[in-house]
Amino acid sequence: MWKYYSISTDSWADKIEIPAMSFSGGRALNTGSRGSATFKVKDPKVAEVLSLSSIQLMERALVATWNENAVYAGFLVDAEEDQKNGTLTVQHEDIWWVLARRYLLSIRGNGDQSAPPIRWSNVTLASIANLIVKKLLTGNPDARYNMPIITSAAVAGTATREYFGYEFLNGAAALDDIMSADGGPNIEFDCNWNGPGLEWVMRSGVLDSGLWEWDSTAAMTEVDQLKLKTNAQNMVNKVIGTGEGSERDRLVRDAADFSRPIPALELVKNFGSKDGAELQSRTTAALHASNDPTQQLSFRIPTTGEVSVADLRLGGTARVKSSGFYYLDAGWHDWRLISFDFDQDWINLQFQQIGG
Repeated sequence: MWKYYSISTDSWADKIEIPAMSFSGGRALNTGSRGSATFKVKDPKVAEVLSLSSIQLMERALVATWNENAVYAGFLVDAEEDQKNGTLTVQHEDIWWVLARRYLLSIRGNGDQSAPPIRWSNVTLASIANLIVKKLLTGNPDARYNMPIITSAAVAGTATREYFGYEFLNGAAALDDIMSADGGPNIEFDCNWNGPGLEWVMRSGVLDSGLWEWDSTAAMTEVDQLKLKTNAQNMVNKVIGTGEGSERDRLVRDAADFSRPIPALELVKNFGSKDGAELQSRTTAALHASNDPTQQLSFRIPTTGEVSVADLRLGGTARVKSSGFYYLDAGWHDWRLISFDFDQDWINLQFQQIGG
């Protein structure tokens, strides 16, 4: 069953159960998620428990749990009070929102523009992503920058990245640089209870653990509102990537795949890369991401169904049997879970197809 808690963003503990009338949240691969909670403040039982100190914006975060397993945590960023209806609705943002408001800097102030670059080499791209997050958690005062995010130790590899302070690159942009590289990792932050407090575990890499099966054609299926979206709007067969430099000195790389019998579709994209190998990697990755139509499958399942929200792992595989689509053959197909969101009754699932 659902329970919702408020925790302090100073100690990451001080857990207070809160009586939400409705609550929504979710998690997504390689990007942030958000949700809301509504409280019936005119209800005396709610007013007795809910205090300003338990819902103070940014000083508190809300945690959704299923059978006491933490499945989502969001920082309170907005509140709306409706006196006529006697409700208070708060909006919350997950950990990605905070990382987008941190910068990859050594000094965090005057001097960063001329400081030596932050450089990591001879490690995997997933390791660089972890090193970026660790760097985002350092600053003065330490108590305000440090957060309970568990990262992985660096692993030897061939990747190199160099970040100059004068670029003032925020955490989200730095991680996107890694994820969008050819062979780049997927990233998500899984929240868990650690004793009385909350922590996030950074998962990075292939992220393919988790296996579920749904037959949408069965008479008693739990699958509801099944939809398939097929999109060629962003399809290209040639990518020209540009990097640093100006006019005739600009760094340029390209990648192409004309195997499909369709007109030439070009994309010119500036990656801001300083290194030719890095620019080629990002250009090739952009081509691989866009040289076929994309397909996404979505449906919802009841929160009390066979698969609970606590069982879900972003990047995991769902075997789904379906029929009746024009753009998908009837039968079983494997799909990758890329995001989910939930309310008190339903879990909405979003998938990308694996293979053909």
